[in-house]
Amino acid sequence: MRMIASMSDRRDPGARLATWLVAGAALVLLAPAPAAAQRRAPIVQSLELAVLQPPTVVPVGGARHLVYELHLTNLGAADVVLTRVEVVDAERPPAVVGDLQEAVLQAALGRPGITSALADTREIGGGLRAVLYLWIPLGDAVAPATVTHRISFDVIRTTGREHHVMQGGRTGVRRDPPVALGAPLQGGRWVALYGPSTDRGHRRFLYTIDGRARIPARFAIDWMKLGDDDTFAPGDRTAIASWYGYGANVLAVADATVAEAKDDVVEDTAISNHPAAIALENASGNYIALALGGGRYAFYEHLKHGSIGVKRGDRVRRGQVIGLLGNTGSSSSGPHLHFHVSDVNASLGAEGLPYVFDAFEVVGRFQNEAGSGSPAVVPLANGVIARRRRDMPEPSAVVRF
Repeated sequence: MRMIASMSDRRDPGARLATWLVAGAALVLLAPAPAAAQRRAPIVQSLELAVLQPPTVVPVGGARHLVYELHLTNLGAADVVLTRVEVVDAERPPAVVGDLQEAVLQAALGRPGITSALADTREIGGGLRAVLYLWIPLGDAVAPATVTHRISFDVIRTTGREHHVMQGGRTGVRRDPPVALGAPLQGGRWVALYGPSTDRGHRRFLYTIDGRARIPARFAIDWMKLGDDDTFAPGDRTAIASWYGYGANVLAVADATVAEAKDDVVEDTAISNHPAAIALENASGNYIALALGGGRYAFYEHLKHGSIGVKRGDRVRRGQVIGLLGNTGSSSSGPHLHFHVSDVNASLGAEGLPYVFDAFEVVGRFQNEAGSGSPAVVPLANGVIARRRRDMPEPSAVVRF
């Protein structure tokens, strides 16, 4: 607005001032009112998500599974409670690959370093971490190339719960197939003892070696031999020599080079004499590690003292006897062969890798031992035998090689 003073205003400074004041008032009236202060979007401290090892597709029991761990760390002061975790195909949203809620979510969560039972593993206190052990059946669905995660959680305040949803932990899926191996043992019946979500099982032991958390036995199986009476040992089970599997031949699973062989742990004759605490360097007992090539190492643990017939640097042939099944090291459950594959030649400072066996037969599922009121081996439907190729046996499968 342009202001032009009249002749009288020019002669009278007071009049001129009055004119400007009136004009200024008009400008104030014509100017738009300042915008109301907008409320800022709330910022919520959520969880740190980390996938330390890429997910991989593993054939187990004739079906494909997506296997990996999601680490969830609460770096805030307030406790949080997980209510839902969705695994989403990041390339084809909103396709949900896995959906874990309530009891299923609670069973899949572990708390590293906490040995006492927790009322609810879904609750993560301030400054604590939980690990979600994912073992997701894929069915006929196309395996995702990349996954991300939608996490629903409640923040526990003194004023009540605040519900929030976050997304993160994007990661690629490993594309290379698991290594195919020959039989580690002869004949059978052998029980494949392991569980992807077993509390304090192989997969839930994280070892922080050289500043990095690893799961060396992610896909480990403890092999125990069943007798015709559907037990692991007849009569007195305290004597390790009475167990059906004790002293069984242990076989090379591939043409390979011996990366390490240790035979310096003497075993007790009775399970009751087994030490309660064992140093980490002795946990494997007497063991053999075979370099399979391609950055993969096969580990055979708890072997019988004095039975190892190979040394570091030896070449072995698939099917060759390399030792005998024993009960050395951390083997308080009885004589068995602990077998796993990892990415480096280290018993604990390594990441467990998936593997499959070229051929085996499944004759049933181990339930519990005879005398407990239930059958020890639940046969397959109609008593059939499932012949598997390039597969990993399901947990507690009863197998013949």
